Amino acid sequence: MSQPKIKTFKKDISSDEMVKTLQEDGCFIFEDFLSNNEVNDIESDLDPFIEATMRSNTNFGGFKTTRTGALMARSPNCRKLAINKRIMSLVKSFLGPYANTFQLHVTQVIRVLPGEKAQMAHRDRWAWSQLQLPANEEPRVNPVLAKIMTEIEPQLNFMLAITDFNEENGATLVAPGSHKSADDAQLPDESFVPAEMSRGSMLVFSGSILHGAGSNTSNKDRIGLNIDYSLGWLRQEDNQYLSCPPELAKDFDPKLQALLGYAVAGPSLGYFTPPLPAGEDLTAPQYALKNTLSNIKLDPDGRLELNE
Repeated sequence: MSQPKIKTFKKDISSDEMVKTLQEDGCFIFEDFLSNNEVNDIESDLDPFIEATMRSNTNFGGFKTTRTGALMARSPNCRKLAINKRIMSLVKSFLGPYANTFQLHVTQVIRVLPGEKAQMAHRDRWAWSQLQLPANEEPRVNPVLAKIMTEIEPQLNFMLAITDFNEENGATLVAPGSHKSADDAQLPDESFVPAEMSRGSMLVFSGSILHGAGSNTSNKDRIGLNIDYSLGWLRQEDNQYLSCPPELAKDFDPKLQALLGYAVAGPSLGYFTPPLPAGEDLTAPQYALKNTLSNIKLDPDGRLELNE
């Protein structure tokens, strides 16, 4: 049995070719998606937050891994990335058959520290079907929800390499083609390959693909920036309304505001009724962005001002 491979594309690849690969393999690598300077700008935004993030403390999350969220609130350069035209075109093409609108699902930086063990293989779509259990128990799913989720593609993920990704430092392990396997399939180790890529490249994978962070046997951190999109009619994993409250989101690009959830999905999903004044019932969520008062501020470069 030959080991599967993750296809790698250059910037000139068409959205149709990328969608075809996602349908066939469930994943691919977009080589050199951002320049070194662009990655530097993202790091400049996020370094203070990454350094302050506590380690995970569960078997699934790891004990030598940090996950830094609220990227849209914290980084103007991540905001630009989230509405990148190539990304949005692919999101609409791939998820389009299953929804009329799309939203940001998760935004986080995942830092795998030296000595971390490999993460359990999982499908991100399990977020909508997995039962809530104590952290020391093996994850289980609601079988009815799990079956429903196999009939759609609910999610598309983009993992940007902030550092080089290689087998030694814990590159994401992916099983190409596993999105077609049974939901409870137990694939052999040979089915998984490390998503090795250079800084600035991007792993793109569906919410149905089996994957997990690899073990970091090196002496350096492996850092990836994850921006995921989901169907507009599903609950977001990262609560964007709390991560980016109206006081902050009011200054964002309208396209990003809509992705965060400050827009009606379809004819009536997510409308807003302010408690006061009376009479402003059933309005668009954008209403919440008007006349907001808060001590939350952005500096002249669009970065969240930290309290001294």
